[in-house]
Amino acid sequence: MTCWTRYIGCVTFAAFLLTGCGTATDENADEPQEDSIKEENGGNTSQRGNRNNPSDNKIRLMEQNLQYTMNGEAKEKTAFLKKSDNQPFSLYVLQQFRLSAEEPGKDIVFLIEDDSIYMRIELLKAGVSWDEVEENVQAQLKSISETIRNPSLDIESGTGFEVESGDDVITSILLKDEKAPVRLTMFTKKDKDYRDAFLEMAKTLMKG
Repeated sequence: MTCWTRYIGCVTFAAFLLTGCGTATDENADEPQEDSIKEENGGNTSQRGNRNNPSDNKIRLMEQNLQYTMNGEAKEKTAFLKKSDNQPFSLYVLQQFRLSAEEPGKDIVFLIEDDSIYMRIELLKAGVSWDEVEENVQAQLKSISETIRNPSLDIESGTGFEVESGDDVITSILLKDEKAPVRLTMFTKKDKDYRDAFLEMAKTLMKG
């Protein structure tokens, strides 16, 4: 009787050990491995980094604030991301303006309350001859006025030309970006100097 009891006890103890080992194995299987966690965290970190650097993958926030001056007064307003249906580009447009197609290869950003104030946007081909473009711009401006001046705007890697006709101010800006060369033509007035606002919007232009 004692031997039989010992036998049952040993079998029961062995079964308990096997059950315990199986449970431990299952629990370890359910827990993610440390390397997997690091990889997942690394992937999430990379994704967050891409969101914070839109130039890497062209993901852009839907809005941002733009600072500009108007008739010498500093301003800051919200601009919203808009994509052209006419040319392959997007840019941030200040809330008091609207982006619209003018004709094939030309878009305009115009002031909603006065559409006589606007900026024409023309994407140019890569490798364009800037000498030819400048000659063409100056010829067009000279048909308005013989006096062409520098618009004195903060133009990075670009050139500007400007003429006046009465209260009207016509400004041509050439943004000489190798990947996205652009020709801008601004139509403003002396008492409504939105040139800097137009230029700040143009600086956010991204091709594609």
